[in-house]
Amino acid sequence: MDAVTLKNIRFQYPNADQVILDDVSLNFPQGKWTTIIGHNGSGKSTLARLIDGLLVPQRGQITVGSLPVTEENLTKVHQQVGIVFQNPDNQFVGATVADDVAFGLENRQLPPAEMRPRIQQALAAVDMDQLADAEPAMLSGGQKQRVAIAGILALEPKIIILDEATSMLDPAGRQLVLRLLQQLRTQQQYTIISITHDPAEMAIADRVVVLDQGKIIRQGPVATVLQDVELLRHIGVGVPAGQALRQALAARGVAVPQRYFTEEEMVEWLCQKL
Repeated sequence: MDAVTLKNIRFQYPNADQVILDDVSLNFPQGKWTTIIGHNGSGKSTLARLIDGLLVPQRGQITVGSLPVTEENLTKVHQQVGIVFQNPDNQFVGATVADDVAFGLENRQLPPAEMRPRIQQALAAVDMDQLADAEPAMLSGGQKQRVAIAGILALEPKIIILDEATSMLDPAGRQLVLRLLQQLRTQQQYTIISITHDPAEMAIADRVVVLDQGKIIRQGPVATVLQDVELLRHIGVGVPAGQALRQALAARGVAVPQRYFTEEEMVEWLCQKL
């Protein structure tokens, strides 16, 4: 079953010459992690906003589960889809960390007795529970982003969209969030859609979709797409560490298997050889 389906989507911003998405059809399987990559301006963030109903396509249809994304269905769509944007300052609305996580729950009119454990669990999941009473001005950009992610987790959507959401996190914070999202995908069948330039984030997805000038030019399993180094360079995306090392060894005459390597697989292969 597909969590999200796009059929023949066309979108162009008002008074703009360029068509941002041009006849795009795409399925996002339920319980899978799909990463969307491409040049800046290729339509990645626009696609995320269309799925969440923040933008309306000029042509085509989007469904979340079996629910068409239309104005009358937006409340139900937002119960299933949570989106985290790149800039956390644009998302902070509470006077404290806990208030910010509570904001979405209050909008859903959850009773306080149900809200409190959700807030605590969501903040603990992103290692921010010790700062529940802190003011936003006291937080770093990475901490604010973790709070934004906690706010989405507290709402318990089935689909989480990350629009460059880990770009402001330090390496430790990024790994914490990515591990948490992997757990949600495997243990609770969350559907993850991530827009990123981070090779490590690409590498843990189930599949990759490549956008270029408003069209899908490639999609498939991670191992198939990310081993195409020339494609990654064409769209300005970094090559994952394992694949970059494999290519460097091959260029020096080392007999490396001609397949995609994750960073961990590359390290294991080198240990065996050494």
